Amino acid sequence: MTGGIGKSGLLLSYAVLLAGCAARSAPPAVELPPAETAPSTDTSELATVLKAVVLKDGRFDPTALKRLEGTLDAQLRKLAITGPTVTPELFPTYGSRWAYWYNARAAWSMKLALLAGCPRRIGPESLWRRPFPLDGRQMSLEQIDRTLLAEARRTGEFRLAACAPGVTVSYQGLPGEPFSAETISPALARSLDRLILDERRFVLDVEHRRVLVPPMLWACRDMVIRRYQEQYGIREVTLLTALGPHVGPAARRRLEEAIGYAAADRGRVAELAIPGRRMFYPGKLGRIERPGPS
Repeated sequence: MTGGIGKSGLLLSYAVLLAGCAARSAPPAVELPPAETAPSTDTSELATVLKAVVLKDGRFDPTALKRLEGTLDAQLRKLAITGPTVTPELFPTYGSRWAYWYNARAAWSMKLALLAGCPRRIGPESLWRRPFPLDGRQMSLEQIDRTLLAEARRTGEFRLAACAPGVTVSYQGLPGEPFSAETISPALARSLDRLILDERRFVLDVEHRRVLVPPMLWACRDMVIRRYQEQYGIREVTLLTALGPHVGPAARRRLEEAIGYAAADRGRVAELAIPGRRMFYPGKLGRIERPGPS
């Protein structure tokens, strides 16, 4: 063959190009500032951060978070060398292990948002897929989510996965305080109500008569429906109906508002749950401040 590199050469060149693109797009692993620390289940640094940054409406304050980045890093260093895998003796109960994964997801989602500059919209490479040190290994938020889903399927407790906390409007809002072995169970009992009542996360699209369901809850839909079918002996049931027995009156009323709506996965919307920018308008006595788009 003359005058060209041939089919095999083209395929090899294409493979090299793809490999180069993959290498360029792979997000770099997060490296924490070095400091002396020891394995510990203490979450006092996370408590300080959450108390300062989590707002009453479920959003978080990026400015306050930036001020406390050093405190957050101190907690992340503990989580990096502590966990159910690397120090199982520190997590003897089911509740203690589950609280660990929830606290780790909350803490690392904040750190990853900070590293990206807390933009209103954040890419998956910066948030879900970027590796970081956790539980004595390299993990990502995607891997934590897979761990949560696997455990939810194993136990049948779908809320373990559906109500995982995070910094975007696709996940449960950040907690006001860390989870513990004692508080994780009652927190889960309240968390599904909180998720369904949050209009930014569980969206009733009236125009198109559909409900946009957060992705972790959507991933649990089969187990939710199956549990309802087994309990009530009804074969034809929708996700919204199947969620009813698991929530309180206020959340149940919101589900009933959407009777006849189609449920759909809203996907992992890459919008951070942060306050909208403030805009100023002229007024008789000076500037009138109003919130901008959220």
